Formats: sequence, structure tokens, C-alpha cells
Amino acid sequence: MTALIKTLVMVVVAFVFLAIYVIIEVVVAMVAYMYLALNHVETFGHLISFSRDVLNLFANQLEQWSPHLANQAYTTLLGELGPKSILLLLIGLFVSGLGRLAGWAARRYFMSTREEYL
Repeated sequence: MTALIKTLVMVVVAFVFLAIYVIIEVVVAMVAYMYLALNHVETFGHLISFSRDVLNLFANQLEQWSPHLANQAYTTLLGELGPKSILLLLIGLFVSGLGRLAGWAARRYFMSTREEYL
């Protein structure tokens, strides 16, 4: 019975850590977005134009794959997502990738130092 309780506790702890990690990712992405918008307006403008290109790429792909749903999807989904929203999503993906890379590097480092002591 203790193995079951131990497993349940580990699952709950894993979910708590994942929730904390997602909250940290969202906060860091929002801080990066606000920093760019407030302190680097020219760079922010260039990134908005790039994200507009990404949004147009999505719209073109949607028209190519499913022309009968393109207008409906554009008015409901793509029309509501402006270039700033896409930029925020892309910054969030970048922050998430950096966080996962840092976590992977930290695990590799600590596993290699742990093996030296064994």
C-alpha cells in the first residue's frame, strides 16, 4: 500500500511542478513582450511585421488545405488573432524552448556530477 501512496504523491508533485513551470513560462513571456513593446519599439515593430507574415502563412495554408473552411476560419480564428497575439505566442514558444533547454542541460550536468561520486 505504501508503494501506491508513494506513486500518487509523486504524480501530484509532478503535476504541481508542471503547473509552476507553466506559470513561470507565461510570466516570463509576458515580461519579454512588455519589455520589447516599451523599450525596443523598433525591434518590436519588426517582430510584429514578421508575425504578420506568419499569420498570413497560416491563412494561405488554410486556404490551400481546406478552401471551403478558409473564410469561416479566417473570420473566427485568424481574424481575432492579430499579429500581436501571434507574436506573444511565438515569444511564449521561444521562452518555453529556452526553459526546456536549460532544464535538459541542468539534468545532464547534475547526472554527470552524480555519476562521478558513485
